[in-house]
Amino acid sequence: SGLKREDLWVTSKIWMVDFAPEDVGPAVDRILKDLQLDYVDQILLHWPSVFDKPPKGSSPGNYPERWAGTEDPMFPKDKDGNLVFRDVPLSDTWKALMQEKKAGKVRSIGVSNFSAQEIKDMTKDGAEMPAVNQVEAHVFWNQ
Repeated sequence: SGLKREDLWVTSKIWMVDFAPEDVGPAVDRILKDLQLDYVDQILLHWPSVFDKPPKGSSPGNYPERWAGTEDPMFPKDKDGNLVFRDVPLSDTWKALMQEKKAGKVRSIGVSNFSAQEIKDMTKDGAEMPAVNQVEAHVFWNQ
């Protein structure tokens, strides 16, 4: 096609089931593999919420009780259809993403749909500030 990799800007996002610090690196690696790239220009943390990922090896129909209503593991739900969240400090997720940048897999890191206070809390220990906060805004979603 005549395009060089450095002529393209590639941004991706990490979904909320991969916000546990131990899941950030594998999520970045999966993105790189799926896109067939050695690095991405930017990765964003998708939303300031952490979903509790169903256990490995489980699938719809055999999830443990906590995830009994899950049809799509990207949207874990309990038996009543409520999303299942996990208590993970976003500052821990952010530090894990900073390590991926340090490793050269990501050139720029940012967030999406975070409030100013969430960014302040996430970086209060001297962590790098996000390069960008992509915010969804339209007539049906005013934030």
